[in-house]
Amino acid sequence: MGIQHEFWLLREDQYAYTVDWRDLKSQRDAPVSLHDEILRYFFDFLQWIPTLNPTKPGLPTGYGLNWWGLTIINHTGGSVFYRVWSAWSQLLSCGPEKLRLQGAFTWQWPFPESEHLLREDQLDTLGHYETLEIDRDELASTCTTLAHFGEQAATSEFFILHEGI
Repeated sequence: MGIQHEFWLLREDQYAYTVDWRDLKSQRDAPVSLHDEILRYFFDFLQWIPTLNPTKPGLPTGYGLNWWGLTIINHTGGSVFYRVWSAWSQLLSCGPEKLRLQGAFTWQWPFPESEHLLREDQLDTLGHYETLEIDRDELASTCTTLAHFGEQAATSEFFILHEGI
């Protein structure tokens, strides 16, 4: 898989939120890496997590991940991060060995002028949803690891650094 999001669990007393992260990026050995399309599947639920943006002055707070940059999840968002990923781990472990998840909608463009005015039940002629296939145990294990990161961040001894695409 190509475009990855990386997650690091770092000690609060060893890293500042505003540090230059280039040395970490060059290592390319993040403990957790998730493909962009898989992470997008969880997008709505990630918006519940309080986060910080280390690339903006004043370290503004917000919710959800900075998709194309860095995000910090500290003790403020750690427990929500833990609960979201723990719940997903449990839910996914109930599925079949090979999970088939609905991905993004892909438009088939261009399409004939006669198809510009369609009824709602005809929209499938313009494109389709991608299907994401992934090993259940691998994804559930990744979710469990992320949940563990959140549990650690909630203690105020650690924080999570997310590196977007």
